[in-house]
Amino acid sequence: MSTTKPAGGVGPITRLATAWQGISPRERRLVLIAGAVVAVGTTVSLIDWARHERTRLDRSLPRSAAQLEQVQESATEIAGLRSQAALQAPTGPALLDAALAAAKSRGLGLAVQAGGEGLHVKGQAPFDELVAWLAAVQRDQGLRILRMEIQQQGAQASIDAVLAGPAAP
Repeated sequence: MSTTKPAGGVGPITRLATAWQGISPRERRLVLIAGAVVAVGTTVSLIDWARHERTRLDRSLPRSAAQLEQVQESATEIAGLRSQAALQAPTGPALLDAALAAAKSRGLGLAVQAGGEGLHVKGQAPFDELVAWLAAVQRDQGLRILRMEIQQQGAQASIDAVLAGPAAP
């Protein structure tokens, strides 16, 4: 690709130098002063921007450092939890014993028996304690409700339920 120069071979730099030579000394001084003012204004603007950004970073850096520390602590905790062996929920007779022990520790007079579908629960207990016990055995032993009938009578409730272990269908 060839570039064609304007007639006479004059480029933009040459034209600028010619124009500079063609203006009076007073105009040259004004152009230089204007250039200096623009340069000083640009420098002051950059310094102000840098100062503002430094102030912003001084405020946000401690927060970011605290967040990083929190994330690192969480990562350490997660790694520790992953390295632990998963707790095995009891099965069979141990599951029955664990459910009975949880009921007795809460002072619930429930009859819990092993059956074909899972654990059969019958009895009466305070409603709030009964619900708390069901939540605890679900969380701790992995039991889930297959069928349940609760009839509330004041603060007491009678329950007839079938709870299935974690491996049950």
